[in-house]
Amino acid sequence: MKNKLLLTSALVSGLVAFGTAQAETKITGDYKLSYKMASGKDAATAGEQGFGRETQINVSKSGELSNGLSYSTGFSFESDGGDTASTATGTTNSQVMSNEGVYLSVSSGDTTILVGQDKAPNMDTDAVARVGEVASTGATAQASKYSRDANTLYGAFGVALTQKVAGGALTLNYVPQTGDSGANNNDAASNQNSKAGFEILYKGSLGVEGLTVYAAMNERDHQTTQGNNTERSSSTNTAFGLGYNFGSIAIGANVTNEEGALKASEQQTKEIGATFAVSDEVTIGIGRAETSDEGSTASSSKDEEVTYIQAGYNLGGVKLQASYYDISNGGWTSGNDTEVLLLRAGAAF
Repeated sequence: MKNKLLLTSALVSGLVAFGTAQAETKITGDYKLSYKMASGKDAATAGEQGFGRETQINVSKSGELSNGLSYSTGFSFESDGGDTASTATGTTNSQVMSNEGVYLSVSSGDTTILVGQDKAPNMDTDAVARVGEVASTGATAQASKYSRDANTLYGAFGVALTQKVAGGALTLNYVPQTGDSGANNNDAASNQNSKAGFEILYKGSLGVEGLTVYAAMNERDHQTTQGNNTERSSSTNTAFGLGYNFGSIAIGANVTNEEGALKASEQQTKEIGATFAVSDEVTIGIGRAETSDEGSTASSSKDEEVTYIQAGYNLGGVKLQASYYDISNGGWTSGNDTEVLLLRAGAAF
């Protein structure tokens, strides 16, 4: 089918009306507008500046099944910058498809089974206290080695089991093919040339008010192609962190250990952050992250260091954020030092 979904005002109005008639169906969304400026501290690092945007529409529905179990299902349409559509791998058309938050879950009490992508609790999280965007979003090109998600599997389709426990949630996610983002038609299948993986994590309070504890690991099997003992048959990635909210002050720290497909590829990111709520509307924060090369080339690499300050202003319908990043040895390259200022305005609807 080549029918295109056009999100005109008429269609959106129809969806919202339907959502009103059927209380269990929700149409939500958000957008972010940004302006970013990056400048190098020497002639070797070029500067850049410009506007950016991100928009998203979410469709979800929840209710009770005939057997008494509860269910939830949904999908999202996301467009970053000039994206016009999400196109299935290997196709030449521009058929729009939902590209994140695609899921169907069934729950009984504190236990949930979910099939989908980018919805179950996953390792794209941490316990660090911060106000604005993480460095992997705000300064991804300049701090290219920074990692908080530890090669998470959230982008691939899988089956997840989540159990609420100890003031939080324990999740086990199994992915048959780590490269399978669900781009096939519903009556087709294809080998994604990737192997299986699993992820297990806990994030919660352990029953202590104000406390955040995070611990997780995942394992990915790899296709070995070179046959010269330089590749891993599987890689293991771990992350753990601890945070505490004192009311107007919050602090937190996280450690991420990441292995690549090659045996020489291994790194560790340590990050700490603190925030202070000046008022109900204004919050400021400061943090620092260091990513070190733990692989075979470690002796010739300098740690990538990111120091940042952030501020947020909640105006009710609109939220404003400002983040400043000071980056040294970006990409483990000595002298690759840059400064980044990211300004953002966003709203949800």
